[in-house]
Amino acid sequence: MTIITIVCARCTLPNHVSERYCSCCGLPLGAVLADAGAGTDALGPYEIPDPTDPDVARVFRDFVRRAGYELMPSGQGWQAVVPLRLDRKQAVYLGPAGTDAEGRAFLALVSVCGPVNDRDCRTLLKLNARIVEGHFAIRVLRGEEYFVVIENIPAETLPSIDAAGLIRRIAELADGLEERLSRGGDIY
Repeated sequence: MTIITIVCARCTLPNHVSERYCSCCGLPLGAVLADAGAGTDALGPYEIPDPTDPDVARVFRDFVRRAGYELMPSGQGWQAVVPLRLDRKQAVYLGPAGTDAEGRAFLALVSVCGPVNDRDCRTLLKLNARIVEGHFAIRVLRGEEYFVVIENIPAETLPSIDAAGLIRRIAELADGLEERLSRGGDIY
């Protein structure tokens, strides 16, 4: 008798055809491989800051410049690639995140962790209660849901923030989840 299996796109473990999620890594079965380029959409659509504050763009550029990481343009913002332990790297995307109801402009820092799986959603919501900087969220990137770490910062507070330290902490938080989700992979 032949047993029909579905091979997981992430960890290549065969799973019974009746399973919805990989029994090893939790990726929804039938899902595609993680898209390493999905991070370029991490900032989302660009929202123009309040035009009455012409210094917003300058404040954003100053913050990014103070970070000290190698930066590349990415969409409406920048990509910083942060070197981490054991030769790992993590990309953090920085760019305008629009304004709030009071008209304050925000800068977003976003780092992609990996494709969403239902098994980890509850755990990440619990972790959000203990995280001081950044939080786990879900973003749709290229039509697929991804776990991300995101921090939205009011532009007026950027001059007093340690840019390099904050970007590094966001990268470390995201890389920790990415490493778990990808079973040691370094995709983002």
